[in-house]
Amino acid sequence: MHPAIGAGVLQHSNFFEDPTDRVFRSLPRILGAIYDAEPETTGREVRDFHRGIKGVDDAGRTHHALDPETFWWAHATFQFMVEQVVDRFDRHRLTPAERDRLYLEGVEWYRRYGVSDRAVPADRVAFQAEWERVCTDVLEMNDAVRFLLDILNAPRLPKWDTRAGFPEWFLPVADTKLFRRISSVPSRLAAIGGLPPVVRERFDIPWTRRDAAELRLLERTVKTTWWMWPAKIRWQPCALEGWRRAAGRAP
Repeated sequence: MHPAIGAGVLQHSNFFEDPTDRVFRSLPRILGAIYDAEPETTGREVRDFHRGIKGVDDAGRTHHALDPETFWWAHATFQFMVEQVVDRFDRHRLTPAERDRLYLEGVEWYRRYGVSDRAVPADRVAFQAEWERVCTDVLEMNDAVRFLLDILNAPRLPKWDTRAGFPEWFLPVADTKLFRRISSVPSRLAAIGGLPPVVRERFDIPWTRRDAAELRLLERTVKTTWWMWPAKIRWQPCALEGWRRAAGRAP
């Protein structure tokens, strides 16, 4: 929904032909800027992929993916996501000191991309203020967002493939119509329920009291059961490898 990021997606990606491709190409490298053996190298590779993503949008505004405010906002959504995972799906409650530390570690994560940090808020309080400002005043609806909302509201998710990071034995199940139908409901709840309320309200994205109740049930279910799953399912492959390299085992 950020104007410059939306323009980049619309003008420079195959999003409409293969909406899951951007996630499967991007996520392992973005996580690699944390977990890889040489994370700064991975981070700069991510930066360099964006050098040619620039142009003029339909409103006549110039955009460039490496503009510090634009690149930082993309990273800010990941910072927000990390907190959301803990706040909504984990049994541990972050203390104020842990929340501050988590933010500062996210700043170090951002610096590994080698992009100017002039747009990066100094601390967690400043981050929250800037987050709310962008959500309230900057974000816009665009065709890519509408397309994604249509996918989330469809009876079943698009087909997965080997890029999805599923275990080999699970791929035949993941690509069945039944699994994609069943998983569409929690995917929609997590994605739309995870939007800041002001964003749902600004763009009239439907969200009912029943949706909120179902999301709370999903969150409680994950909190109760997630720790029971083996590490190879709970962790992305590069994250699991990073933990094993650094600590000798999965946490």
